[in-house]
Amino acid sequence: MTRVKQRSMTRSLSCSHRFEIALFMLAALTAAGGAGADAMRCGKWVVTESVSVDELVSKCGQPRSKEVTRDDIYVTNPNGLRVKTGDVTVTERWIYQRSTRSLPMVVVIVDGRIVSLTRQRQ
Repeated sequence: MTRVKQRSMTRSLSCSHRFEIALFMLAALTAAGGAGADAMRCGKWVVTESVSVDELVSKCGQPRSKEVTRDDIYVTNPNGLRVKTGDVTVTERWIYQRSTRSLPMVVVIVDGRIVSLTRQRQ
């Protein structure tokens, strides 16, 4: 009789241990996922970095402000010198202010692709 009780205790401990491991992994994944990117609510939509620029504009409208920079692309030639390729990378920084009580959201777009969406710290 005591052997049966010991086995069931061992079984429940292992289930408890599995639950703790699963809970720890979920917390770690949530922290890692939230560290790099935010999501932005636009009306009934939630927008993340995975959406296209056209989809962002259709769901959230035009941003409050836009900053555009164009940077030349350089490469190192076989002699070790930096040489301009003639290509340009375009970086846009869009600011969305959803309400006066929320922090502004900063959307960074590089060459037409959203690369980050973060809250602007003040």
